[in-house]
Amino acid sequence: MFEDSSTMGLINGLPGGQQVVKYLHSQQGLGHAQDYKQIAKIAWSELKDAYRGAWVIMQYKNGVGAIKQQSGTYYAVASKGDAPVAFQDSRGGNVMDFLKGQLGGNPIKMWAGTETGKTKELKKTRQQAKQELEKTTTLTPDALVKKFSPLWVKAMTVAQADIKGMVQNMIKNDAYEKAERKLKQLKLLDDGILSIESDKTTKPDFLNAAIGQAITMTASHYYPDETGNISRSYSSGFTPERHEGVQHVLKDISAGDQAKLGTLLAFFKRALITG
Repeated sequence: MFEDSSTMGLINGLPGGQQVVKYLHSQQGLGHAQDYKQIAKIAWSELKDAYRGAWVIMQYKNGVGAIKQQSGTYYAVASKGDAPVAFQDSRGGNVMDFLKGQLGGNPIKMWAGTETGKTKELKKTRQQAKQELEKTTTLTPDALVKKFSPLWVKAMTVAQADIKGMVQNMIKNDAYEKAERKLKQLKLLDDGILSIESDKTTKPDFLNAAIGQAITMTASHYYPDETGNISRSYSSGFTPERHEGVQHVLKDISAGDQAKLGTLLAFFKRALITG
């Protein structure tokens, strides 16, 4: 991975070079495709302009350092071959003093980096995707069911088939009361399928409960920290500690996340079978 880094190729073999570059890639989001030009000195006005968001790599007597400016703050990192040390300050002179103290003397060579077209295009694509996601209208649970109604009906039909198999086994084992309860479930599923296919505004309570449970469980699966603990009560069903996870999942599915939709339908089917 790091062997493909243009920055690594620039200072590979220098004391502290590998440590600094790995730190920039893993902790600072430095792209692997950078164009570099050697510079004689740092012009602070240029660092604020032409080098914005990019790093100046610096070779010192005792190691390697790097510096960049972003939003009025100067960031620096230095290593002599040990763990990198980071520093930030609003004044460029203080950052240079830090590097001097860490690495000894003044820099021997300096290279100013700029992103290649490939890296810029990749960041642009990611930014566009983020903007599109932010513009996406988050569907409500009811709108979600309406939009993907054939998938919900299919999940309910498969659940019916599974329950019928369970009923047969119950009857074979003389578990008639359990079988009777499952038969009532089958009738409820018929009503639920009809309500979706006929696009009724009001859906059966059991169906709303199963949908809510499925959304909550999907949120907990993908975003546990944003969902928190899940409580269950007869009156309110499955309730998440935090609702950020639920909104995150709904937004993802609204934006076309098929994997999360599939997980949601799987939890929905399980909720229907368990009753």
